[in-house]
Amino acid sequence: MIEIRIPKEIKNYREKLFFGLNLRQCVCAASALLVCVPLYIFGSRFLPREAVSWAVVAIAAPLMLIGFFRFNDMNFEQFIAEYISFHFHTQKRIYEYEPLYMELRRMYLEEEYLDESGKKRREQHLITKNEDL
Repeated sequence: MIEIRIPKEIKNYREKLFFGLNLRQCVCAASALLVCVPLYIFGSRFLPREAVSWAVVAIAAPLMLIGFFRFNDMNFEQFIAEYISFHFHTQKRIYEYEPLYMELRRMYLEEEYLDESGKKRREQHLITKNEDL
């Protein structure tokens, strides 16, 4: 029997492109391969293999991290921006408390004000109308 997995939440759906990887992961893996393979092949002529291996790891690790890292539905760049903002910028915490009845009271007072201003306008209109007669 053929089964199709349907994610519970539609935002968790990720389109798979090659080998179960999405486009972002494919691009990052391809860029890591395009940079690191020639570096390892041609870099071993100028430096010892151990130093070139460490250079390849130092270059490939961030590229792969950018492609494969996800935390709370955030990509790597979004996560780093939030991390820096949280840890290195000043935090302002504003505490505001306004009970529900205060909002109801404000609405009631606005209605009363509108009713009173409407009465005043009607009275002024009647006064000016009587003066015209």
